[in-house]
Amino acid sequence: MALETTMHLLCAQSPDAQVRTYAMTLFSHLVELNPPVIFLSLSVELSNDAKPTESRKLAGVLLKHLLDFKWAAIDVSTKSRIKSSVLHTLGSCISEASDIASQVVAKIASIEIPRKEWPELVGSLITNMTLADTPVSLKEATLNTIVRLCLEIFEPNSSLLTPYVSDLLNGLILMAEQTDGVDYYELRSCAYETLNAVVRCCNLSETSRIIAKLLPDFVSKLEQTLFLRVVSRNDRVILEELRTSLFGVLLAVIQKLSEAIETSPVILQVDHRIVLVFLNLFGSGSRAADQEAMLAIGALAYATGLGFEKYMQGLIKCIETGLQNIHEHEVCAITVGVVGDICRALDDKFLPYCDVIMPHLIMDISNAELHRSIIPLIFSCFGDIALAIGEHFDKYVPLALRIMQSAFRVCAEVDNITDKEVVAYCNNLKRSIFEAYSGILQGFKNSSKKDRVMLPYAPHLVWFIESVAKDNQRDKGVTKASVEVLGDLADALGSNIEMLLKDCKFCTELIDECLQSDDEDLKRAATWTKGMIGRAFSVRV
Repeated sequence: MALETTMHLLCAQSPDAQVRTYAMTLFSHLVELNPPVIFLSLSVELSNDAKPTESRKLAGVLLKHLLDFKWAAIDVSTKSRIKSSVLHTLGSCISEASDIASQVVAKIASIEIPRKEWPELVGSLITNMTLADTPVSLKEATLNTIVRLCLEIFEPNSSLLTPYVSDLLNGLILMAEQTDGVDYYELRSCAYETLNAVVRCCNLSETSRIIAKLLPDFVSKLEQTLFLRVVSRNDRVILEELRTSLFGVLLAVIQKLSEAIETSPVILQVDHRIVLVFLNLFGSGSRAADQEAMLAIGALAYATGLGFEKYMQGLIKCIETGLQNIHEHEVCAITVGVVGDICRALDDKFLPYCDVIMPHLIMDISNAELHRSIIPLIFSCFGDIALAIGEHFDKYVPLALRIMQSAFRVCAEVDNITDKEVVAYCNNLKRSIFEAYSGILQGFKNSSKKDRVMLPYAPHLVWFIESVAKDNQRDKGVTKASVEVLGDLADALGSNIEMLLKDCKFCTELIDECLQSDDEDLKRAATWTKGMIGRAFSVRV
């Protein structure tokens, strides 16, 4: 039997502290006295659309909170009624109640599914998705619940998802195909985003055949969009949303299949089709579609490695277009990141494209209209390119490092700023500059040109590391990057930097700080750098 809890729940939110305290004290006493009745009462309150939204929300929050402590004490019959109630609440027309019900469902599932309980849950969710007359609000809440299940249960232990993967994916695809038209395209996008969450969380070794089949199927779906007729503005909006979603699915599937050597060959069976549809669509539609498409190309480069080179002649114009698109800065930012992906895939085979790519990066970073978030990405990209092409980066060193040194000075000028957003940005910028230097130094490590090209810039780099070492607002990423670039400097230039680092107090203090840290990444970086400096000092030319 459920209790009437509305007044208690409203009193627990009273502006009067005494009323609040009394209500919560009474509630705590009732929970200890009879957990099953209180749990059932909260679920009934949550499910009742006639109740105030405030009391329903708090009922859901309390129910979710108490599950960890008291769920085991609830009898099977009451548990069943509670689960039925919260599943029903997913369809509430009050979005706040529906959302908290979704959280409660996911929380109960996180307790029961690992124990092989509640086996009918996923089937109920699939029914919600695929029945033609299911209200849109219930479908949306069901999708949110599946995403929460993936994050709370299946991501930490992906094998728990395996029995449900096929049915979930089929259900999501069916739902997406049912939601056509201007009133439903957002729901279709949500269905595909949920599909991506399932793909990312599944255990590849246990579901490889299922995931592998998705790739050609979704390439075909994208190819079919080339022939869809567009008559109205609404048609165009729906088509671009569909292409964005389909490229998003390709991205998730390519990344998942790339996790294992055994499944990577599946990508090679359709890579040419992916590139061809990209070439047909990039730059002709929405910004969101271009972003997802470019991300998919970056994932494809990672997956195919040196085999990606055969597509570069066709893709280079699209990459240029993306880099030039500074007014749609998200597209530009993603393209810069994809250039880094391609560098890592092609290594020195990237060299023929550098004279095309580097001027665009230099032009972008010199443009006052460039969104500031792209600047760190370009510096990191310098490092990726230098690492890929090695000593051939020498022709770009003077201009690239002059720009980096200007950024050094900007960072130094704002070291005493306390605005959190500015501090975070400057940390990101400093880290990217160190990453660029590390890539360049590593690229020249085995080159006879290294002393001539890089030694003149060493004093300025050491000065920058020292200024960062003195900055009490630096984060872990900056600290790690500064220590690593110090090691790269010693590794690349050897005994030539002995005079720069000899009796260098800040170097010793920075390395010791990391060695004494509880963070294993910092310890490893400092141990390696200390070894590189020791080796450089032990060598005499």
